Amino acid sequence: TTITGISLRTRLTQILAPTPTPTHDEADRVFVYRGQEVRVREKVRVESQDPSLMAVGAKLSAVGHAVEGWRFKLGIVMGEEMEAE
Repeated sequence: TTITGISLRTRLTQILAPTPTPTHDEADRVFVYRGQEVRVREKVRVESQDPSLMAVGAKLSAVGHAVEGWRFKLGIVMGEEMEAE
């Protein structure tokens, strides 16, 4: 028997089994998101083997580093003290 594609056994296990405590680095921290205090319940890491997506990610990373360098150099020219990140 299934309930919307999930077996009854799986559904009962989800309801009755204790949920594991989060083990990530931000488990008990509170953040402000859109004006409300929120707690991190779980973290998700997204991985892809798609070569196009990986190439776009690498290009965006390179652009980010280039812009960071330009901002630092512009700060020097403008006489502002900026720290390199």
